[in-house]
Amino acid sequence: MELLQQVLSSRTFAKSVRLTRFLEFICLRTIEGNSRELNEQQIGIHVFARSPAYSASDDSIVRTQARLLRQRLEEFFEHECPACPVVISIPKGGYVPVFEPRSNTSKVPVYSGGASTRTDDPQVSRSVLESGDADTRHGRRRKYGAIVAGAAVVLLGLLGAYFWFSNRSQGPSEALWSSIFNSGRSVVIVPSDDALVLFEELTQRAVPLDEYLSGSYLEKSTLPHAGTAPLTSDWFAAHQYTSSADLNLAMRLSRLPEAGKVKVEARNARVLRIDDLKSNNVILIGGIGANPWIGLFSDRLNFDVNYDWKSSEGYVLNKHPAKGEASIYKDAISADGTRRSYGVLAYLPGIEDNGQAVLFEGTGMAGTEAAADFPFNPISFRSFAQQIGATSGKMPYFEALIETTSIAGNAPEARLVGYRLIKP
Repeated sequence: MELLQQVLSSRTFAKSVRLTRFLEFICLRTIEGNSRELNEQQIGIHVFARSPAYSASDDSIVRTQARLLRQRLEEFFEHECPACPVVISIPKGGYVPVFEPRSNTSKVPVYSGGASTRTDDPQVSRSVLESGDADTRHGRRRKYGAIVAGAAVVLLGLLGAYFWFSNRSQGPSEALWSSIFNSGRSVVIVPSDDALVLFEELTQRAVPLDEYLSGSYLEKSTLPHAGTAPLTSDWFAAHQYTSSADLNLAMRLSRLPEAGKVKVEARNARVLRIDDLKSNNVILIGGIGANPWIGLFSDRLNFDVNYDWKSSEGYVLNKHPAKGEASIYKDAISADGTRRSYGVLAYLPGIEDNGQAVLFEGTGMAGTEAAADFPFNPISFRSFAQQIGATSGKMPYFEALIETTSIAGNAPEARLVGYRLIKP
């Protein structure tokens, strides 16, 4: 883990978000003992946001990026960290990374004679043979020494991993996770309600939290036919859906080392209650249209994520613009098909200041994905943590606005647009 963090934060990987995510994903899966999951299909879905139904034979993004990743790893260990005793490689034909001691390519010959050496001289021949025997003994010693050194490297690696896990809360993202996954409270992860999103798309109106909890929104609206079959209120009441991206994020969060210290559960937004938010720490995923519980925190936030259902346009309202900021950030599509979306990551006190809350919001799926990826990016989040004055093991309350550009729903690049500190 220590070596992985060193590689991810290096200059070699600094400007490659895709390769950073690729390497982090396959290494974490391997360290967790889930290397069997590392196939082209799963990497395409989890790393490159491909649909679960995509065809790996028609889309070569994983194979192409794997070649680049192998090259980048070789560059790192050859140029940026040539003395590193352990290297990471990805053998061709698969995607499972290998952590192994650096191989010593230098070979010391038993004897190397010069141009003027005469082996026909008995005295010289005796000297050469004695030298060869001595070099052979030295070769054995070097071999045994290499074995001992290799064992020492493995032992040091294990000790390093132990101390890295023991002190992991010192990093900026780890300070955030340690705050939300603290031993005093359980954590409830609430993904988006995609059946609600479908309802709002059909009726072209937002559903406020009070109507959502009571279910009265199903009684007030007249639903149009979808194809040949009508979508009735009973249908919406009986179906609960969420996106695979939200579930992947929930799984990623639950697998964090900090999450192992507390009880963590996922709860459908429709069955959640106010008391659940008061008695637990909470992680909410999705914009207010997909997760109405976000509305409980709107008055605490400067960046207000919204969605206009009539125009099918997501936007972020900047309540108090700082110098150089816009008052509103809207989703937009450029001439080349590139879509600009926005996400908000917020860490703030819970309802009535009970516990802690983390919000992953977005003007669309790409925006929510960008907000979700932000704290897992060791370079970007470390820089952000320095800006907001985060100290060792302590993370101040904050909200961060992130802009991402995506093509066909894939959001490879993201940048921090602005942030605010939230007073407790």
